Amino acid sequence: MRLAVLAVILSACQAPGAPEPEIASSDHPLSAETRLARVTAIRDVAAGMGVFNGPLLAGIAQSETGMAHCWSEATWACQGPNSPSCDNGPVIAGAADGPCSARQGGLGMYQFDAGTYDDTLARDGEDILLLEGNIAKAVDFVVTRVTEEIDGAGTWETAIGWLNSIPMEAGTPLMEAWASMIVCRYNGCCSDAAVCLERRANYRDNAIDLYNEYGAQFWAAEPCQPVPAEGRVIEERDGCYVAGGDPKFWRREQEGSGGASDWTMTTDLADEANYGIWRLEMEAGGLYRVDVRMDGGRFGKSKQARYVVTHAGASDEVLLDQSAAPDDFVSLGDFEFAAGGDQNLMLGDNTGEGGDAETSLLYDAIRVTPADEETSGSGFIGGCALAAPGSGGGALGVLAVLAVLWLLRVSRRRRFLG
Repeated sequence: MRLAVLAVILSACQAPGAPEPEIASSDHPLSAETRLARVTAIRDVAAGMGVFNGPLLAGIAQSETGMAHCWSEATWACQGPNSPSCDNGPVIAGAADGPCSARQGGLGMYQFDAGTYDDTLARDGEDILLLEGNIAKAVDFVVTRVTEEIDGAGTWETAIGWLNSIPMEAGTPLMEAWASMIVCRYNGCCSDAAVCLERRANYRDNAIDLYNEYGAQFWAAEPCQPVPAEGRVIEERDGCYVAGGDPKFWRREQEGSGGASDWTMTTDLADEANYGIWRLEMEAGGLYRVDVRMDGGRFGKSKQARYVVTHAGASDEVLLDQSAAPDDFVSLGDFEFAAGGDQNLMLGDNTGEGGDAETSLLYDAIRVTPADEETSGSGFIGGCALAAPGSGGGALGVLAVLAVLWLLRVSRRRRFLG
């Protein structure tokens, strides 16, 4: 199933009284250069999935492995499978589930464990051997746990909003709720026993310490640059882009606008499982044309890609046949935008093309330009005129930039482009 829960059983997550795993040792710290590389990767991968409170994820990595990902950084642990992230050497593997010859410990910096190494790779994919893939799985695991455990955070978007709102300060209700939730669901320590309270404090304090060590400016990640009055192109790995959902189902291609593009498979689920969001922070309000980069049907094979444009207090749906689009920018139409934020373009994988009809859905750059200016794109709209829009929807203030999507999805207007 596309929404299968990642049941992570960590070698560092033993029941109270069980032997502590060797990888819990803090006697072998990483170099300052490697630590910086790790927290930078955590910050950027998490931000790319919509979580801008990276210290929370870094605190988990610090608590589990001291942010070690490769066995060469923690030779007291077991040797996992080889990884390009470790110069093709082994990743770190947990040592508390039996002898290393049993090949049973958790893998990588976040210690994913489904049994044997082969079991874990079969469940989570070989991408978890990559540093970035291991981080992405951790983000997915955390967000999924929040949707299940935190009242009012039942979707990815509201869960991300909750995570982004947690202050890096001990004793605040949100931080304490985070620490209690994560030690129970990530460490299996759900009681008030002394060992659980100690581990709970470690998750909290490691996050706060890493936030203070590198500073607020560092953790701000790549900012979302506003769209100037003359417009701009936003790539799918821009600071304004968010790739949400289980990273297991994302694929990266080294072709497209800027030399890269992403795709995932479509579903017929009621809600989005994987989705892309291009946030639109506008320097000036006005009428703008929104174009999306297509590839002539190479990876964009969906016949009913559903784009949602949230703009100036309204939300429009635009249906596009990606498979029939040329290898060029394609217009979704002209939309009135307000100055400021809480505006975006979203493309979810729930196009209705599931089951035997499941097909690839392309995510590449978008282009936003003043509507009265000529663009170099084809202007393709799937051969159908725009349908008359229905009633508009109202914009709502939100805790985080992404939460607005679910709040507005019930009041969309629709346009059909093929």
